Amino acid sequence: MQHKTSGNTPAARDLIDIRNLTDAQFLSLGLPSLVYVRRDSQLGQEVFAIYAANGELMGTTEDSDMVRSAIDEHALVATLLH
Repeated sequence: MQHKTSGNTPAARDLIDIRNLTDAQFLSLGLPSLVYVRRDSQLGQEVFAIYAANGELMGTTEDSDMVRSAIDEHALVATLLH
């Protein structure tokens, strides 16, 4: 069974051609649920920093368990950057 959509349906209008993303569309990929975590340094102290997919800093903590808890509590999907 095949589904055909007309170009006037809401689903067809909302489709984005990923080969031709604008800067704004690219920056919004993964928002609001995709985050990345990386080790960082603040005032000479090692911390874990949580960033949104667009690079915006969401928060920091010294405790890796707190990072996991925050990610789970807010139903985020995370990746670790080295």
